[in-house]
Amino acid sequence: MQKPVSGQILIKCSECHTKDCSVLRNCSEECLDLITGLKKVGYFIAGQRILMEGSAAKGIYFIERGQVKIYKSDNRGQDVILRFAGPGDVIGIDASEDKNEYEVSAMAIIDTTVCFLDYQSFMSLTEQFPELAIELLKFFRKQMALLEQKSLKLATMTVPQKVADAIITMEAAFGSEGPGKPLKLILSRQDIANLAGTTKEQVSKIVSELNSQNIIETQGKLISILKPERLKELTYK
Repeated sequence: MQKPVSGQILIKCSECHTKDCSVLRNCSEECLDLITGLKKVGYFIAGQRILMEGSAAKGIYFIERGQVKIYKSDNRGQDVILRFAGPGDVIGIDASEDKNEYEVSAMAIIDTTVCFLDYQSFMSLTEQFPELAIELLKFFRKQMALLEQKSLKLATMTVPQKVADAIITMEAAFGSEGPGKPLKLILSRQDIANLAGTTKEQVSKIVSELNSQNIIETQGKLISILKPERLKELTYK
């Protein structure tokens, strides 16, 4: 984790712009003040790994700004992107308790600011403040549902359906600059392949076909969705 930038002011959790969209949304002022006093702020540049699968789990990260991809290696050593995380999201909380290690890796897609809290302090807070524990349970339920949906898609969808669904997932994660404008999430063809569960070559082929059909428009890594309803229809064919 990079050192704080000189002159950077530590933001109180109660005043953070992400508080109302994170597991802290219903925390009391007392709880938020305790977290403010315990947390450390870290900075990661684009492409820098925040946590690594199999490494010792030391704590959790609240994303204050930026974009992060959460991924896991399959039995062939190929990365599979499980989800994306942005401001207000939590990463590192799903570590293995028996092995005390992270079960996934996380990498900054763009320059990212995080707040770090060690596990002992965080678990102590969940025992002291039930509202935090309840929001954490809701977070786990949501992530479990998303992973089950992803597993079903990877098992049943054709490659064109997977690529179309991956583009929709990219738009859902961080939105776009506007209707028909580029997606805010910019990924390489390899990353899209890791999200869709296919190869870079297949992604390039299908993206080119979608572009020729004016369903999407591409300019380098930039992707704009021109016909969102048509793109959604492709995921069901």
